[in-house]
Amino acid sequence: MSARLEFRDAVARAFQGKFAKRQDIRVHHENGSNVDMNSTTVPVVAYEIVYRNSRQADLSDKPRKVDTGEILITVLVKELSGVRSAIQLRDEAAELLERSRFSGASTSMASLLPNSHAVKGWVGYRAVVPFWHYHF
Repeated sequence: MSARLEFRDAVARAFQGKFAKRQDIRVHHENGSNVDMNSTTVPVVAYEIVYRNSRQADLSDKPRKVDTGEILITVLVKELSGVRSAIQLRDEAAELLERSRFSGASTSMASLLPNSHAVKGWVGYRAVVPFWHYHF
């Protein structure tokens, strides 16, 4: 399995371990099954791994590569349902991922992003966790 797939699987396992047993939210895994936003009323925690750059990391005969990117976290809540639970869920997801190692990839501190505007009655509370990953 490629290093990139191992990293994605490790992030998915972390989310599954943290949120799987909770009944008060839904988790949308990257490339996972869709959440029916028309029928659900509980918050939805989603993440997406976005690669920004890949480059050669050294000058050896078999050079390593370094990938950099971000894990985007979005907590969707119904408009006018209050912000406290959304902020708490966003912070829980960010704390799960920040300053950690996932299958060889390292993450740094999460940064908060502006909230999204309401779309079909849902507002997104967002954060981003940068990562870098050395591999062959």
